[in-house]
Amino acid sequence: MESEPSQRSFLQKFFGTNLPNPGKFEDMSNEANKIFLLDTFEGVRIDWQRPLSNAFGVSHLLHLQPAADTYGTYHFGANFAENQHLVLSRTGTNGNVDARYIMTATPNLTVSCQSQLSATPHQSMAVVGADYKGSDYFAQFKFGSMAQYGFSYLQSVTRNLSLGLDFLYIGRPPYPGVPPIAHLTGGLRYATERLALSSSLNLSQGQLKTNYVQRVKDNLNFGTELLIDLANGKDSTCSLGYEYSTQQGAFKSNLTTDGKVTSVFEKQLNEMSSLSLAFECDHGKKAVKYGIGFQFMQ
Repeated sequence: MESEPSQRSFLQKFFGTNLPNPGKFEDMSNEANKIFLLDTFEGVRIDWQRPLSNAFGVSHLLHLQPAADTYGTYHFGANFAENQHLVLSRTGTNGNVDARYIMTATPNLTVSCQSQLSATPHQSMAVVGADYKGSDYFAQFKFGSMAQYGFSYLQSVTRNLSLGLDFLYIGRPPYPGVPPIAHLTGGLRYATERLALSSSLNLSQGQLKTNYVQRVKDNLNFGTELLIDLANGKDSTCSLGYEYSTQQGAFKSNLTTDGKVTSVFEKQLNEMSSLSLAFECDHGKKAVKYGIGFQFMQ
């Protein structure tokens, strides 16, 4: 079956040119997130994924950590994927149950449902969302429990520049005595084959976030990120980091002005297994954590 043609936006009709799809608003900083949002953990983590058929598979995640309240957690997951439907679920010994259903209704429209049952009071939630991918824009809408709803929209203005807005409202926050929360964020993204620049301003909290990533070589990226708290300049930080990939593995590291150093090393051992090493040192809090992880496929 042929894909449905995307609707031409008003900018395409006005400029008379084809503009690329900019992707989701939440993914504007993807290149920077690979450097500055590293998956660090403490202790030993073992992830085993086993497909039982072409459509169904299970996973086992064991995390052993030297914590004061708990020394380890175990999560069991079951996933199902067939045609337009995808179901993801996970149950943990900590009492949390997560489930997500995604349906690709059309080549442009995706509908999803997400729920979480938590052992912590007032933390259980459910959210329903819809994503629409236009020819040169991406729109998202969601609503759910806690009287929350939100939407985001990202529009390509030129082949390299895109502008967008994101809004989120939570009428009944999960914490007693907390008033309704509303966030309005404006963002822009400028990207070429060798660089990516994104910036977002949270108008409700007065926070500005800007990051820049430059591809020096095909296997080497350098980046910087600036977080400015317009209400309290003392909480502002600047980060520097890089991502380097070789046949031996991938190494990512970043350093922030508040004294935190974070590094992650990932190596593919063979076609069915991989190794990850994580390290984080916070000089301000005088805290250090490090971990080793293994992932197996069967």
